[in-house]
Amino acid sequence: MELDVTWQRVVKVWWAYLWRSLLAMVAAMILGAIVGFVMGLVLGAAGVGPDTIQLITAPIGGVIGLLISIIPMKLILGKDFGEFRLVLTSNETRPESP
Repeated sequence: MELDVTWQRVVKVWWAYLWRSLLAMVAAMILGAIVGFVMGLVLGAAGVGPDTIQLITAPIGGVIGLLISIIPMKLILGKDFGEFRLVLTSNETRPESP
């Protein structure tokens, strides 16, 4: 049975997504910092200038953030919110059984 979209239900889903997203952002920042640091060391040792290192590592950090950002959505799909669950349903109608 489909439920009405109320502000109370929206806030429950929003909060579940928000705090997981905040944790994912912290994880992405830590991972991005580690990857950027290692790449900076390697590129710096190879004689690459700081501006070029930043040009190379910044987009990589962005990609890491984008890849990690999907994790919170995956975590809340199927989650039980008490009176409802967040699930995906097909738009196709099922044929009737004989």
